Amino acid sequence: MPQLPAFNPLTNVNESPHVVILGAGASRAAFPNGDANGSRLPLMVDLVGCLGLGQAFQAAGFQKTVDFEALYDELATTGMHRSLREEIEAKVWSYFDRLQLPDAPTLYDCLLLSMRPKDCIATFNWDPFLAKAFLRNREFAPLPKILFLHGNVAIAVCIKDRVKGFSGDTCSNCGAPLQPTNLLYPVRRKNYKSDPFIFAEWKELEASLQQGYMLTIFGYAAPATDVEAVDLLLRGWGDNPTFELAQVNIVDIKPEEELRKTWERFLCRTHYGTTANLGTTWLLRHPRRSCEALAMATLQNDPWQENPVPRFKSLAQLHAWIAPLLAEENKGRFTGNPCLQPQDFGGNAPEKSPTAGTNWVLGWLKAMCKGRPYPSVLRGTGPKGRQPLQPALHCGL
Repeated sequence: MPQLPAFNPLTNVNESPHVVILGAGASRAAFPNGDANGSRLPLMVDLVGCLGLGQAFQAAGFQKTVDFEALYDELATTGMHRSLREEIEAKVWSYFDRLQLPDAPTLYDCLLLSMRPKDCIATFNWDPFLAKAFLRNREFAPLPKILFLHGNVAIAVCIKDRVKGFSGDTCSNCGAPLQPTNLLYPVRRKNYKSDPFIFAEWKELEASLQQGYMLTIFGYAAPATDVEAVDLLLRGWGDNPTFELAQVNIVDIKPEEELRKTWERFLCRTHYGTTANLGTTWLLRHPRRSCEALAMATLQNDPWQENPVPRFKSLAQLHAWIAPLLAEENKGRFTGNPCLQPQDFGGNAPEKSPTAGTNWVLGWLKAMCKGRPYPSVLRGTGPKGRQPLQPALHCGL
């Protein structure tokens, strides 16, 4: 007998988490034109070219220098060319560490703001974009847990005190500078237990998967060098008592038939969808309410109107747009009413009756969506005053 999600029909609040898995394809899709300075987001298939490693591999006697995963795996398993391996790791760290977020809202900003603290984003990526997007949005809204399954250039840790934070932070317990996390490179036989930080991140993810109601896999191809990773993901999701009612969304450019074959062990009957665009998923069509919207449609037979996240030119506008959702969260009851859309702010648009909890935002919401200055007094505020800041990160150790 399948178990129902943690959905309360009296408040329309669903405490079962939405879990998102990010692969390299997610960062490429989120930053198709590169970072703020135009630097490309490499995939494993073009990482050698992006980082200029071809000559180094050729000098070491490698004839085929396209497949970085196969090349690095050979270096790691044979133990040969130690200096080349050290050069590769230094260049990888340096390249990803230099990447900068554009000022305008990115897909990662929208993703983070579309989820709540009960939810979880776990990434295989080394790039700093998820962490940096978290940093610039955490004062405005409560955000999901973010986990780094292969380490990350923007995340640091104090192993002794089990404290996780951002690069440049100090340990909240002993006061010592946090140390960079190790990057887990693509080898066929990974040991996720050997690094205490990475092991702890996987344990956090497993717990979220076991309780999850929705799973979104974005740009992760489950390569041959990640066999252990896929098994660990399945162990969490497969032990989920809500599995038969849960929904899986796969965001990838590959054909549906190929994606279904790759992920068939994670799917229950037809409770899944594939798309090449994150914007068409439950996450961005029902921001901060994806699990509630699914429960209302399938368990309550009362589907909510879609509330797609518009494209904005500034973070201030995006923050203003989701403010009514935060107001509802402060009250602890969800209505399913959509936020105002850009077309609602035209001069000829009819007046809409304000919904409960949004009276205090409507005036300045219109100003924000027209690009006017963002009132600092409203950063992290609501009808009851300033919201407490989120912790730097949820400690997974």
